[in-house]
Amino acid sequence: MKSNKTVDHELNVTSLNVLQTEVAQSDISNEYTRSEKRTCVIFVSSVIILIAIIIIIILTIIAKEDPIIKKSVTTTTRTTEVLFNVTMTVTEGYPSWNQYGISINVGMILRSVKGITIDDDDHETIYFADSSANCIVRRRSNVTKGEVIAGGNGRGNKSNQLHAPTHTVIDKAKNSIIICDSGNRRVLRWSLQNSSEQHIIASNVTCRDIAIDRDGAIYISDHEQCVVTRWKEGESRGKVVAGGNGKGRGLDQLHYPTYLAVDKDYSVYVSDSNNNRVMKWLKNAKEGIVVAGGRGSGAHMKQLNGPNGIFVDQRSNVYVADSLNHRVMRWSDRSRDIWIAVGGYGDGRASHQLFVPEDISIDRQGNFYVIDDGNRRIQKFEFEP
Repeated sequence: MKSNKTVDHELNVTSLNVLQTEVAQSDISNEYTRSEKRTCVIFVSSVIILIAIIIIIILTIIAKEDPIIKKSVTTTTRTTEVLFNVTMTVTEGYPSWNQYGISINVGMILRSVKGITIDDDDHETIYFADSSANCIVRRRSNVTKGEVIAGGNGRGNKSNQLHAPTHTVIDKAKNSIIICDSGNRRVLRWSLQNSSEQHIIASNVTCRDIAIDRDGAIYISDHEQCVVTRWKEGESRGKVVAGGNGKGRGLDQLHYPTYLAVDKDYSVYVSDSNNNRVMKWLKNAKEGIVVAGGRGSGAHMKQLNGPNGIFVDQRSNVYVADSLNHRVMRWSDRSRDIWIAVGGYGDGRASHQLFVPEDISIDRQGNFYVIDDGNRRIQKFEFEP
């Protein structure tokens, strides 16, 4: 039989062994935890470095794709040249505009302003359609109040009525205006001498915009049929000059065509809105050429988002109301230059901002006019030579 001292000694030895074992296990556990932390730190650091490398690669690719986004313009002037259908002095580099617009006073509340036309031969008189007010308004530069020259007698299809007109152009040869009377599915000729004198040029068309060439032929964009037709005087049926092959993204197709422009060579430019591109159709062409956008909807410099109004200058540079990006873009014809002409500072009511610009035009001095539909105003951006 063991003595009490022997038993106590054995218990002490056993306790010491247990304690040493626990300490050893604790050391192992701590070492394992430290190892896990080191592994985690190394993994997170590796992921961060990898993400940084990917971002650098993407930015490098974008920079290579867009070497020219917006160039600075020098102030040195050179010989005058034709640029905006008139003779004007331009600067070396690109034309530029004061980025702070001036609101045009028309003396009335604007509700839903659509297409704008400028008559340079008549003191820069502005014509525009107010779709909600069912009228066409003319505003001369030397007055502060616009005047209703067509419609304005409620919505209807009587001889003195319009229904949601979307645009008007001037036919100087016949002293009349051509009206896209969208809600009545017709295009009218309305005399500027006698408001009761008008006749229908085309009927049963879902007209969105109209244009006129130097021979007086009328071009109509039909957003429902996804086609642009040309109507010469005396013709009872228009000739297809763009689209007409169903709704789609093909080069021979359009998807909700809106605004038009026709150049001196009878080429037709179309804002192919739902395809987020502007198409150019040469005379008698079977397919169009993408001259702006066409890379999906987006805010990148090479993209458009719901393009509408267009203007084409004498160099075939295309200006586009990039509506849902709240800016007006300029796409050059013979180079890769793409830049923002006005707007592009986010949507808003400030004088340097736009909110869903609808249509654009440029007068003989090169001043920009923008239908700022979301803000219910017409903005003028002055040309800076």
